[in-house]
Amino acid sequence: MSIFTGALAEQTADLTNALEGLTKEEAAAGGAALGMAVGMIFVLAIVWFIFQAIADWKIFTKAGEAGWKSLIPIYNVYVEYDLCWSGVLGLVYIALTICANFLTSGQNVANWRMIIGAVMIIIALILHVMQSLRLAKSFGKGTGFGICLILFGPIARMVLGFGSATYVGNRS
Repeated sequence: MSIFTGALAEQTADLTNALEGLTKEEAAAGGAALGMAVGMIFVLAIVWFIFQAIADWKIFTKAGEAGWKSLIPIYNVYVEYDLCWSGVLGLVYIALTICANFLTSGQNVANWRMIIGAVMIIIALILHVMQSLRLAKSFGKGTGFGICLILFGPIARMVLGFGSATYVGNRS
């Protein structure tokens, strides 16, 4: 028996011994606490998603687009790229992410598929960084805010949507 399996067996035995000492009430209380924690995280995630949707809606309306366009997956990426840069590059970004996901998914993926998928992901990441910098400039913000969009995207998008930033146009 290897050292790893021996240590795993010892830890499993220790956990079993610890659980055997619990009463039904203690186990129920622990389960209830865990359930409340998971439920609270779920509720916070829904609230966060709603705030993000509203912020994106406001970003689109500030830029003169219909807010509902921000709610449609894939189309919202195309519209945002079109607002700040070029809709064609938005289509390239979408195609790269979809193809990279297709190439790298599944079991026993060939090495050439992984390499091509990784290159596609890197190109998509570069496009995303450039798009974030363009989005900041389109709202009259500087490179620092563009970096905030890259690093802290959801929070920075709320600042754009709910803040006093105004759309100044495509700064190509």
